[in-house]
Amino acid sequence: MSKKKSWGFDMKNLDRSARPQDDFFQFANGGWLKKNPIPHDESRWNTFSVLRKKNTLAIRSILESAKKQKPRTGSNLQKIRDYYISGMNVARRNQEGIKSLRPYLETVETIKTKGGVVRLAGMLQLNGIGSLWRSGTDQDMKNKNVVRLYLEQGGLGLPDRDYYLKTDKRSGEIRKKYLAYIEKLHKLVFKKYEKGFANKVMKIETGLAKASMTRVELRDLEKQYNKTTFNGLLKKYPAIDWNAYFSEIHAKKNGTIIVSQPLFLKKTDKMLRDISLDDWKCYFRWKITNAYPQYLGESTDKAHFDFYGKALSGIKKMKPQWERTAIEVDSMIGEALGAEYVKKYFPETAKKEINILVNNLVAVYRERIKALDWMSAETKKKAVAKLNAIKRKLGYPDKWKNYRKLKISSDSYILNQINSYKFEFARDIKKIGKKPDKKEWGMTPPTVNAYNNYLFNEIVFPAGIMQPPFFHPDADDAVNYGGIGAVIGHELTHGFDDKGSTFDKNGEMKNWWHKADRKLFMKKAQGLVEQYDKFEALHGIYVNGKLTLGENIADLGGLVLAYYAYRKATHGEKKTIIDGFTPEQRFFLGAAQAECGIAREASLKLQIATDPHSPSKARVNLAFCNMAKFYEAFGVKKGDKMWRPEKDRVVIW
Repeated sequence: MSKKKSWGFDMKNLDRSARPQDDFFQFANGGWLKKNPIPHDESRWNTFSVLRKKNTLAIRSILESAKKQKPRTGSNLQKIRDYYISGMNVARRNQEGIKSLRPYLETVETIKTKGGVVRLAGMLQLNGIGSLWRSGTDQDMKNKNVVRLYLEQGGLGLPDRDYYLKTDKRSGEIRKKYLAYIEKLHKLVFKKYEKGFANKVMKIETGLAKASMTRVELRDLEKQYNKTTFNGLLKKYPAIDWNAYFSEIHAKKNGTIIVSQPLFLKKTDKMLRDISLDDWKCYFRWKITNAYPQYLGESTDKAHFDFYGKALSGIKKMKPQWERTAIEVDSMIGEALGAEYVKKYFPETAKKEINILVNNLVAVYRERIKALDWMSAETKKKAVAKLNAIKRKLGYPDKWKNYRKLKISSDSYILNQINSYKFEFARDIKKIGKKPDKKEWGMTPPTVNAYNNYLFNEIVFPAGIMQPPFFHPDADDAVNYGGIGAVIGHELTHGFDDKGSTFDKNGEMKNWWHKADRKLFMKKAQGLVEQYDKFEALHGIYVNGKLTLGENIADLGGLVLAYYAYRKATHGEKKTIIDGFTPEQRFFLGAAQAECGIAREASLKLQIATDPHSPSKARVNLAFCNMAKFYEAFGVKKGDKMWRPEKDRVVIW
């Protein structure tokens, strides 16, 4: 490769003062971190967020162009155009205020019974206002042929149950700020404050928090698979008016229903009996006003940002209105927008080239499974069968979502949001009892991310992530495999992490493991838990190895697969040195570049508490120090900080 041709890594991103053998994350990314401070309107700044900003600018271009057109009424272009126009009309929002929410607030005041509370919860759920529990549909985890209704814990205003229950200083401060925010928003919306309102809300939310599973407990899917029927709900939770709730959300009462957290519903049932109707009314007035403060005017928008943006995430400045609106359009009617995005920004050649990378990674994974020394032949056969059955979705859907019945106008931003949610919820609830639609996507085409869907046994890579620095058709193969290759390997490995590995080749939660093999697998996984538990993200704050286990397994597995897929794809080629780096070294630089990033202290604390992904530095240094090929590439020896005794290195896949 000619040195005149960009090899996909900017040498200015290096920090030569750091030794790669001591802190590879800093060595590979320190220069970039120094010249790229976190923007005032971001909580963190990394490779993903830089690309997301670029994609949002691309979306803005599409939306601004649509503004100048007069598309056919009812067309997708008309919908994304008018949604954007309504979002940009701040003066209209200031004028409209809570007008669109008055019908919901008036309904609260008409409630006469506890059954009315449950009916209201259903009506609000239908309109995008969460309260008490969440309901939604998905494929039955143990039956690939049918979609079920799932009931899950919910009802909180803070990011996690622990924010209500922990006794440390920061948690106490957050609770005080949340109470102040409840009071402030209540005054802004109702022009007066109802004495004791915030404390009543906090009391109910704290009760729901106590009944909620922890983030770690939520990783155990078997414990969350609790089948029942409509009559079963009536018997187990008699204080909950299920007839009223199901009627409001238009859900079928026949067939199996899956309760994810039975203890949560049991506690909610008791709370409905014990808590006064007046207190419940306070709670629901709060859920309604806190669902849409960004849409009610500049004052409520700012109050919402001051708490959720500044206090919780450390963001200093609100994103500009165009950016927030563009993100909103993508979030709510993303396939209408995505079709335009793909036409303008996504080359079909990228899809073909990514497909080749996927083929190479799958081939390497197959070889590695067959060569494992800790897995029996019987389990290997089933693992390979699952791997061979993995489907892939690249770029954008084969069948676009139909938005024909969705009403979007240029008048009201909040009504566009509510209508979009109602449309999606109604579409979702109609799936109950039917066969899953395997062509559906869970992300929009412009999204800079990827995912593994255990239930469909598939990996999905939207168009948004198929571009530099993750993938560039003209870049060095080593960097591409370190970037998008590791991302592909990451998603493939999710099908075989501690959760994904409980699903078989058909996407059903079944044990396909030999008992002894499963025990060895979990013993290896425990090694990762212990490693990450020791990683100090901030002074006195450590990564939760159990919460992040699935992502950490996927990070390590993805890196290993990508490395060997790269060597397989370039077998026999001359080992060209570029800017002083061997192909193997360039691979690790590419992988580190994909995880380059920094976060504000408040954001990092929030991440540690709620996010299954480890901080960027841990995702690089801890994964790399488990890999023998990294030691070879950079000459890591005993005494170096990146060195780990061979017996302590975790190798799973």
